[in-house]
Amino acid sequence: MRVAELLKNIHENKLAPVYLILGKEDYNAQRISDAFVETVPEDQRAVNIGQYDMESTAISEAIGDALSAPFFGDRRIVFIKHPYFLIGNNKKVKGEQNTDEFLNYIENPEPTTVFVIFAPYDKLDERKKLSKKLLKTAIVVENGFLDEKSTKNYISQLLGEKKYSIEPQALELLVRKTEAKLSLAMNELPKLMILAQKDRKITVLMVARMVPQTLEQNIFDLSDLVLSKQVEKSIEMYHDLILQHEEPLKINAILLGQIRLLLQVNILQKHGYAQGNIASSLKVHPYRVKLAMKKSRSLHRTDLRTAYLGLVDLEEKMKSTQREPLALFELFMLGYFREKRG
Repeated sequence: MRVAELLKNIHENKLAPVYLILGKEDYNAQRISDAFVETVPEDQRAVNIGQYDMESTAISEAIGDALSAPFFGDRRIVFIKHPYFLIGNNKKVKGEQNTDEFLNYIENPEPTTVFVIFAPYDKLDERKKLSKKLLKTAIVVENGFLDEKSTKNYISQLLGEKKYSIEPQALELLVRKTEAKLSLAMNELPKLMILAQKDRKITVLMVARMVPQTLEQNIFDLSDLVLSKQVEKSIEMYHDLILQHEEPLKINAILLGQIRLLLQVNILQKHGYAQGNIASSLKVHPYRVKLAMKKSRSLHRTDLRTAYLGLVDLEEKMKSTQREPLALFELFMLGYFREKRG
């Protein structure tokens, strides 16, 4: 089931006992949560709505709530967050979880309870009995990242409903600055709408002024400079990021991830993979894959591999020596430049 269909069903009070919201789109997850909350009268919400994080709360506590009759009302809503036991995740959490209780509830849900499981994962581990049963019995709602076109359409439609418009170039810039992530774009819209209140039109200048560039975007730009062997500009930008109190190891990790993505995309493109297939295979946002595909066409795999290995070596030196990160980055850039020239 798609998010729009679920929201329509909730609005029409057509509710099922168990829902699995599968995917990482935070904005839609919040819309879904708010819609379920609205089905409970405001004066009953404190006693008839429960939220349980499985990384810090025992399953038995959540199931006990779900099995309870609603107080002074017709319905109880129980939200389950971070059900890590549905995926192949060995992360350490507080205490052991008794998943048998969870399985028993899925098989015999309480008719007066709506049990909503938010699973911010690409997919469940279907080798697990509980995951397999849940996928079979629950209403599964696809909540993956929207692609670039869908994100643009949603923003334009929402603004239209509020009697606002946005210039095409402004929409393009907003999507680029927020990496086509709907949740990030929606966080920026309120201040843009306030700024555009007079003419009710969001311009490219407004977006340029009001929407900050993320660290990931800055490092995306840095990777452009690195791969085009612009040594001085690369070092200058790296220095600026450090002056902004960004952690050198964090900068390196994101830069390394960006080069790795370009290398992976370069290889998969050569094997005939399309954008959607690459995004699915690498579990990466489609917009990032689109940008990587565009960039990797002009890059040689040898250069990408050299940059990647150089950044791995840079990280090891950052962790094992007392030298200044900027000096180490300068050495990396000079070495990479010479490798390319050679």
